[in-house]
Amino acid sequence: MLVFVGSNSSKSINVQLTKAVLKELNVKHTFVDLKTLDIPLFSEDLEREIKSPKGIVALKDEINAFEHIFITTNEHNGNLSAFFKNIIDWLSRADKSFLQGKKIFILSTSNGKRGGLGANESLQKMIERFGCEVYESYAFSSFSENFNKEAQKITNKDFLQEIEQKLNRILKS
Repeated sequence: MLVFVGSNSSKSINVQLTKAVLKELNVKHTFVDLKTLDIPLFSEDLEREIKSPKGIVALKDEINAFEHIFITTNEHNGNLSAFFKNIIDWLSRADKSFLQGKKIFILSTSNGKRGGLGANESLQKMIERFGCEVYESYAFSSFSENFNKEAQKITNKDFLQEIEQKLNRILKS
């Protein structure tokens, strides 16, 4: 399973949650840290000049190598972060069907009761245009109340069990 998080924050709660899920559920995966990819802000002028940034080509190659993809999205003002939207824009310009046939799990979190649901739903609607099927999604609400930052563990076992069930469904599909 390929895993990446749409946040560029060094203290991202979405990264913390994703890594805890992977560890606690012992999910075999390849993690791509999007922050390490050299991806400039998209513009048509830049696209004409360079076609696709090397980081996008590398990420697209990683995506092509996997059937199952686990994406965690952060939320800024009820939507995707500009950082993550930029990556999706570049990917879609490099290959409109870059997610063709992929089975996707989307996770989000925030400290609010909706758990990043706005960004989660925005991402679902957006990426289905690129040929994938969003098999499962989960909005992990009230992060600080349901996650121990010091231990880097999910404290709400019901949430962990729901995520595990959703991941198992996608991996068996």
